[in-house]
Amino acid sequence: MSWQYSEKTKKLFMDAVQGKSGTHVGEIENADGVGEHGSVACGDALKFMFRVARDPDDPLKDKIVEAKFLTFGCTSAIAASEALCRIIEERGLTPIESLKLTNQDIVDYLEGLPTQKIHCSVMGAEALETAVFDWASKRGVDMAALGYKQLNVDENEGRLVCSCFGITEPYLRRKIKELKLKTVDEVTGAIKAGGACGSCRGEIQDIINEIWSGCDEIATADACPVASEQEETPAAPEPEKSPSDSDFVPLTLASDAPAPTATASKYEPSEDASFVDPHEEYAKASPYKRAKLIERIIDEEVRPVLKRDGGDIEIVDVKGNLVYVSFTGACDGCDSAAETLDILVTVSLQSLLDPEIQVILV
Repeated sequence: MSWQYSEKTKKLFMDAVQGKSGTHVGEIENADGVGEHGSVACGDALKFMFRVARDPDDPLKDKIVEAKFLTFGCTSAIAASEALCRIIEERGLTPIESLKLTNQDIVDYLEGLPTQKIHCSVMGAEALETAVFDWASKRGVDMAALGYKQLNVDENEGRLVCSCFGITEPYLRRKIKELKLKTVDEVTGAIKAGGACGSCRGEIQDIINEIWSGCDEIATADACPVASEQEETPAAPEPEKSPSDSDFVPLTLASDAPAPTATASKYEPSEDASFVDPHEEYAKASPYKRAKLIERIIDEEVRPVLKRDGGDIEIVDVKGNLVYVSFTGACDGCDSAAETLDILVTVSLQSLLDPEIQVILV
């Protein structure tokens, strides 16, 4: 199935996987806050980390100046993780202020996500919360005294409702209330529960009915007696002053991050007399030469990305602007194969060679 992504989602995904300067794939050595959410077995896993510029007197005034992530997942997971990092850095948030971010903030930044992919934004918000509590423990910040409770603590110990994705009842109940989920399909879109074998969908519906009993519309959910039992996160303390340039430490790349020059820069216009525009080269090329140019883009832009996740791609045939490919390794039969085909393979060939190129999976 091919998902409909916004142009911004596609751009953030492509920028991230190509390692363009200013993107956030990588790790921070000795990070001040680290959080993880999801699991590879469930198809999505995120490790989020950040570094702060420490205030010498008050840790509550620490500013997040660098954020990075490692994501195992689909287009949405990577784009949502990149969006989370950008939001935090662009707004110059403190760790405490960042707790006010929600998955909806990530969705809005991406200019929308397919309903079935909302869980990717939820994953980012959960990893962020864990990272902030990790920072607090390192800085000696009493989160309980500030009125904050780490909501996902001990939820893994609860009764398992969705065995396919490891969703426990405590976590399920919290997310139904927190995200105001009213149907099983909404639950599946938000946290994946019920999206595989489907045997738990009846039980999920029973829990939804119990939680929202007496609430007629989602618009009145905040007034629902059951929903109001959830503890609300208090507003973050207002900063004493607006941040100035001196409050921030310049962004630096992690030691294993890509070099500042983007991989795709070799295809961009250059003053170098030896530069040949691949679009012009492709337009003038013979059928054989076009096939070689397609092979070159696949080798340099697509294959390295797939190999990072244990997959690969083979060119089966090229007929005019029709490129027939097959996935191998971890990509063979992957649930995200259609997305990878559209967002990585097709976009790479169309943007770097010819917008008329069509890629067909065989």
